[in-house]
Amino acid sequence: MIICLCEGVTDRDVRDAAKRGAASLDDLVQTCRAGGDCGQCRADLRRLLREQTARPRKEER
Repeated sequence: MIICLCEGVTDRDVRDAAKRGAASLDDLVQTCRAGGDCGQCRADLRRLLREQTARPRKEER
C-alpha cells in the first residue's frame, strides 16, 4: 500500500528502511524520501516505525 503519495513510497519501502536502520522520520526522509514533502503521511510513517521496532528481529528469537 502506498503510504507517501508525494514520493510513491509503500509500506514495504518503509519497513525495509526500518530494517536497514531508519529509526525516525528524518531517517526516512533521507533514505526513501517519505514524509519530506506535504507531511500528510507522517502519522502513518511513525506508526509503521513503531510497529517495526516493536517486533522481535529474527536473529533475536
